[in-house]
Amino acid sequence: DASFHGSYVLLYFGFSRCPDICPSELLKVQKVLRLLGDEAPTPLFVSLDPRRDSLRQLRVYAKDFDERVRFLVGTPAQCKAAAKAYRVYSSIGAVDDEDDDDYLIDHSIVLYLVGPDGKFLDFFTQATPADAIAAKIREH
Repeated sequence: DASFHGSYVLLYFGFSRCPDICPSELLKVQKVLRLLGDEAPTPLFVSLDPRRDSLRQLRVYAKDFDERVRFLVGTPAQCKAAAKAYRVYSSIGAVDDEDDDDYLIDHSIVLYLVGPDGKFLDFFTQATPADAIAAKIREH
């Protein structure tokens, strides 16, 4: 959190093996970045799946998205604390008995705008289009 003080941050919590929602939201972030150009906030993706989302895995996943998006993962305790700080809901779904690495994570679908002082400014749900997000960010 302190590493990004001094700049606006657009924060999203997800996981790299998400089949649809996370990629869609990251593509929306990409549109927001393009709309805002040099005025765009720093985009951060924080993993909710530190068990499977290694830095290597996130580097591979990142190739599909705008290069400005920074992908973060920490220890399970760090990831849980970050999610708790933003009141992000997450829950591991049913685990396949034959492959305990095969599971999905149900989670909140929210983008958070954080100010240069590290304080929460606004949030955007899945239904908020990129142009509306960009317009709200410009207001700050």
